[in-house]
Amino acid sequence: MREIQEMRLDEGSQRVQSVERAVRLLEILAEATEMSLGDLAVRAGIHKSTTYRLLHTLKELGYVVQDEEQGHYRVGLRLVEIGGRAMRSWPLHRAAEPAMEDLAETLGEAVNLAVEDDLSIVYVATVDARNLLRMQLKVGRRAPMHCTAVGKAILAVHPALVERLKEQNGELAALTPRTLVQWRDLEAELARVRSRGFAIDDEEQEIGARCVAAAILDPRGRVQGAIGISAPSARLSLERAQQVGPTIVEAAQSVSRHLL
Repeated sequence: MREIQEMRLDEGSQRVQSVERAVRLLEILAEATEMSLGDLAVRAGIHKSTTYRLLHTLKELGYVVQDEEQGHYRVGLRLVEIGGRAMRSWPLHRAAEPAMEDLAETLGEAVNLAVEDDLSIVYVATVDARNLLRMQLKVGRRAPMHCTAVGKAILAVHPALVERLKEQNGELAALTPRTLVQWRDLEAELARVRSRGFAIDDEEQEIGARCVAAAILDPRGRVQGAIGISAPSARLSLERAQQVGPTIVEAAQSVSRHLL
């Protein structure tokens, strides 16, 4: 009876439970690199036999591969391939790619493209720095909004997000001694970002790293994301960060012009 009720609930909400479970397994594997069947079942909260059937199907389709010796599972190349295709077809990525390459060539630093998702920042594309000593941000990585340059750039032009962040988080977490943890300090910083057009992460997310970013707006003035650079603070001084800020703003404006 309980299973019938759950099925009816799923049908009423137009959500398929088996699809949700398969996606949950893929998300766990994407974070954990590889896991055993038992650990996956426990982590996902799914019965072991059901987990096995789902993994078998995903393996047959190429979305999961299984180590022959230990029997552990990991994400398959098919999922990586689809992710790459999806990213390349995304309008924001297509519009930003030329500007990101130009920034990397001009400034010699790592360039990143980020969007807001569920009150966090997600890095969706990167271009490596030309220097040997460089910062590397992984695509798909999440980070807080209040202590990243890309996050502050987005918050500065989206006041409603600031209010939602206050309601959900309350306190601002300190990632380093330089992180702004008082709302009045963050709001003052966002006012400065609006005034100059770009945001600076002055070792607020990670000691030894400094970032500069500007928000990307669509033709209707809605924020779509942010573009920025990341570099070791020994090379990207606060003074140089201020100097390259207008270049980052120009890159963001270039992306905005190419958004349909």
